Amino acid sequence: MGIEFIKIIPSFLAGVSVLFMGAPVLGEMVATRAPWFSARASYSPRELGLSFEEVSFRNEDNLLLRGWFFPAETECAPAVLYAPPTSSDQRSGLPMVEMLHDAGYSALLFSYRGHGESEGDPWGFTYGAAESRDVDAAVRFLKEQRGVERIAAVGHSAGAVAVMLSAARNPDINAVVAASPFVSIESVWQTNRPSWIPQGVNDLYLHLAELRKGFSRMDVNLLEVISRISPRPVLIVHGENDRRVTLEQARAIYQSAQAPKTFWLLEGVNHHRVRELVLGGLSGRVVNFLDGALSK
Repeated sequence: MGIEFIKIIPSFLAGVSVLFMGAPVLGEMVATRAPWFSARASYSPRELGLSFEEVSFRNEDNLLLRGWFFPAETECAPAVLYAPPTSSDQRSGLPMVEMLHDAGYSALLFSYRGHGESEGDPWGFTYGAAESRDVDAAVRFLKEQRGVERIAAVGHSAGAVAVMLSAARNPDINAVVAASPFVSIESVWQTNRPSWIPQGVNDLYLHLAELRKGFSRMDVNLLEVISRISPRPVLIVHGENDRRVTLEQARAIYQSAQAPKTFWLLEGVNHHRVRELVLGGLSGRVVNFLDGALSK
């Protein structure tokens, strides 16, 4: 009996090792997977009672991206596009549409590749790397197919990173509102690393995610590119109680940005609440920033 028990020890240890290695990898896949989508769900644009169009456009990888366009009452109005956070799609931007419409703006809500009804791998989220290219495509759609001359981009978390990366190389984005952006992929992985996972193992998990999804952590480092957005204005919003993205990261991003730039620190606010306030409770202040940034 003792000998048989000894024989199974290696198999038991191997199983524990596989579980130790596999569980966080699986957790990352689930946490970043695109949510189930239905345009006819109760949370839909039809609830707003505003005119909108179901639109589509292709990104540089020839994937068809889909979304909703809410036209302003005047044809020459500026437009605001919204970039969702991790594991979210175009629906997450619906709370801001009414306030933008009342302020005279058109609005574009769209889903990244693999999200919503857009084409692509629903397991392929890249923390803003590929998603920023989808923001590029959304800007081209507004410029070329809707004739919009002035464009602002609003994003939360990974969406904030995506709009900043896009704006750094895309002069057609005239203003940026970035809620809770993180400095880099490594920084957000480090901040959200469970205490029981050693740093070396965490790095291995990130490397596996890079291989599986086909991106490089070097593709996302805001400190290297944010200065290129100037002289277009940037608004950075961060929650004092954010545990997903540290305040030090937000301050580092702000310090690296060039004028004109604005920083709002929301006292007692966590990561998710920042998005709710930017899209809702702080809508008046956000509109004032957009009005000034777009010379409306």
